[in-house]
Amino acid sequence: MIIIRQQGKKSFAMKKIIYILFCYVLLAPAYATAQVTIAPTNLFIDSQSRFGTYMIINGSNQAQEISIEFLFGYSDTDEQGNRSLVYDDPQKETQHSIADQVRAFPRNFTLQPGQRQIVRLRVNAPADLDDGTYWARIKTTSSPEAPPVELQSTETVTARVGFKIEQITGLYLKKGDVTTGIVIGDMRTNQREDGILEVLADVNRIGNSPFLGTITANIYDSNNKKINTPGNFVSTTIFFDGVHKQEINVSSLAPGTYRAELVFETQRNDISSGDIVQSETSSKSVTFSKQ
Repeated sequence: MIIIRQQGKKSFAMKKIIYILFCYVLLAPAYATAQVTIAPTNLFIDSQSRFGTYMIINGSNQAQEISIEFLFGYSDTDEQGNRSLVYDDPQKETQHSIADQVRAFPRNFTLQPGQRQIVRLRVNAPADLDDGTYWARIKTTSSPEAPPVELQSTETVTARVGFKIEQITGLYLKKGDVTTGIVIGDMRTNQREDGILEVLADVNRIGNSPFLGTITANIYDSNNKKINTPGNFVSTTIFFDGVHKQEINVSSLAPGTYRAELVFETQRNDISSGDIVQSETSSKSVTFSKQ
C-alpha cells in the first residue's frame, strides 16, 4: 500500500504541482520496489521460544524512517471466489489473534541508504493457549526522512510530495500439536468470452491451523491426457472455509469434453517445508465442454 501526501505552502502554479504529483503516482510502484526490502515475508515462531527475527533493508538512496505495528487480519472469499482482506472481525480476532501480544525491538528507527536492521519480535501469548496456529500481520511503514528544519528551503512557495509505504507480512505462532487440511466440496466451472475458464471449488479447511500451500489446476482431455496450460498454479493461504477460484486460459483448446482438476498441496517455493503445517494432498475434478 502506498500513501501519497502533498505538503507545502501557497501554490503559485497549481498545474505544476498536479503534474509533479501525477509523475510521483506513475513512479510509485518502482519507487516502492527499490525502497525497502523485508525478509522473510512470512515469519514462524514456536510457542516454546516465543522469539523471532526479520530483516529490513533500505535499498533506496535516501534515509528511511521505519515504524512497525501489529494488527489482525486474514484473507477471505465471496461466493464467486473473489478474494479480499478482512481486518474487522472481532470474533475471529479473539480466537486467533496474537497482535496484542507481540513486541518489536526496535519499533521505530531510521535506516541510512544501504543499511539493514534486524528486528527482534517477542510474543507474550498466554501459556494456556489451546493447540493450534495463531497469527498477526506485521505492518512495516517506511517514509523518506524529513530534513532538519534549518536545512529546508525558505522559499515562499514549496511543493513537496512524500511517500509512506506500508508493507504487510505474516507472523504465525505455532502451539503444540498443529494440523491442517482441505476437504473439497462442490466444484463448478464458468467459461468467459476472453477464453478464461474459471474453476470454482467449495473448500473446507480442517484442523487447527491455516492452510499454506500451492493449488495446481490440471486439464485433461477425453483420453485422460494432461494438457499443458499457462499459469496453472498459485501459492495461497486459506484461513477458513470459503470458495477457491482458479483461472485457466483454455482459448487454445479444441472443442470437446475436458476435465479440470484442482490439487491442494502444503508446499510453497517461498516458505520452508519445515515451517508449513503439513497435510495430505487433496484433489478433485469437474468436467466441462469447450465450444
